[in-house]
Amino acid sequence: MPKRYVPNNDHCTITKKVSQQIFDKTTSTPHSCEGNNESILMKLEFWFWKTALMLAASFMVAGCSKKVWYKGNTHAHTVLCGHADTSPEGVTKWYHDQGYNFLVLSEHNQFIDPQTVKMPANMREDFILIPGEEVTGGLMAHTTALNIDGLVDPRLQQPPGASKTQVIQAHVHGAKQQNGYTILNHPNFHYMHTISDIRPVEGLHLFELYNGHPSVNNFGDDEHISVEELWDELLTDGMLIYGVSSDDAHHFQDLSLERSNPGRGWVMVRANELKADAIADAILRGDFYATSGVILKEADIDGQRISLRVDERETERELSSSFVVGHIVDRGEAGYLIEFIGPGGEVLESSRGLQASFEVTSTHSYVRAKVTMIRKTPQGLENFYAWMQPLFIDGRKHGL
Repeated sequence: MPKRYVPNNDHCTITKKVSQQIFDKTTSTPHSCEGNNESILMKLEFWFWKTALMLAASFMVAGCSKKVWYKGNTHAHTVLCGHADTSPEGVTKWYHDQGYNFLVLSEHNQFIDPQTVKMPANMREDFILIPGEEVTGGLMAHTTALNIDGLVDPRLQQPPGASKTQVIQAHVHGAKQQNGYTILNHPNFHYMHTISDIRPVEGLHLFELYNGHPSVNNFGDDEHISVEELWDELLTDGMLIYGVSSDDAHHFQDLSLERSNPGRGWVMVRANELKADAIADAILRGDFYATSGVILKEADIDGQRISLRVDERETERELSSSFVVGHIVDRGEAGYLIEFIGPGGEVLESSRGLQASFEVTSTHSYVRAKVTMIRKTPQGLENFYAWMQPLFIDGRKHGL
């Protein structure tokens, strides 16, 4: 069975060792000298420092829980939709057995209650289902309603006479009614959406930057821009929107490039705990990165500095899977390329290697980081990516 994703929490181990040392050194009192004023002062000083050190230690250990990465997929289908090949239980088992930490069964206009899904017999403690639905309005809009309480009002799927913008807005409203969030799915599917369709939507802060389905045109063509270029258009125009990567898996029984197979795109989410609310809230905050195979050891924003470091070993392990599919390109240099990208999609700085950082100034309204892993194959050069979420300098934010 493939190795499951295990978060790197070395800093927690070190912190706990330090806190134990503090505890050990403060659990015995100083020798008593009854009737001695100096002794009384020594005791008071001892108890003051013991309390201070124990409080500091407890905060250090508590802080560890805030640095955990969870691997998950927000978009997968089952036989219930009529054009997929595996049951909800079978789909759940696939992601569980492949080491994922969470999964959204996002069926077309159907709500699959996680409580009704039979979990794998060897169920791990670090795996959950998050309730969701792919709200589907024909060729007007598809969205994932993330972490919802129940079925989104069917009247909001494709209101009669509504524009694409209005349909997306209806989906956002419907997900909010069910206490969930909206992810706009595969905007380049049939080249469905342009910036003019998406930009006016209120309350939309997530969209699929990368989708593993072979027919969604992630990279555009001679007449249409790529989804990543669309992202930069939206960001440059002032929209606060984060980019998700997902499978959109339909076919689990037949593996081929022409099939919509699992394991092609996912998110790595940094959350306090593995619970549906914590994961969904972290995604909405942009505390995650999207990937088609590249794994990061570090992905941090400290003030106005963006820093990242590739986990080369974990990336190689992911890319050894038969499920991942790269983007075939005509030219490039094998290895890792790190780019920091600003308004208009301008590459502000690039470097080759496994780590880099960039200090963002007020010159740019936002900056985002992207890692490309380029490898040679018999078919040519193949690219895999990781996308960090943008750091905004212009003050844009949404109410959480």
